[in-house]
Amino acid sequence: MMTKDQTLMVLNVLKKKLQSLRLLRIVEELFSLYVIIEVFTASNQIILFGISFSEKNAVMLMLYLLIIDFCINRIRVNYKKTGQQLIQTLKNLTEQEQLFVKRFERF
Repeated sequence: MMTKDQTLMVLNVLKKKLQSLRLLRIVEELFSLYVIIEVFTASNQIILFGISFSEKNAVMLMLYLLIIDFCINRIRVNYKKTGQQLIQTLKNLTEQEQLFVKRFERF
């Protein structure tokens, strides 16, 4: 069984990981949007960041990005679930600790 301080430290680490996942997801979604726009507006050859792709390869890239997005989402859900389980073990929190827990729950 972890102490309250250890649990809060793990929650802090999970919060930082969730923040970095949020940034990674934003970058991945913007890249996906760029690829989708290029695929639907181009003809046979699609140029992404100066690299020429066939339509088939560009669609494969879209599928890979979809898989990456799914994986990022599953990791995020797992971190949140772990954090919620840790929060349930906490008792007798100070005001500052309660604020930290509420900030974690916003992710």
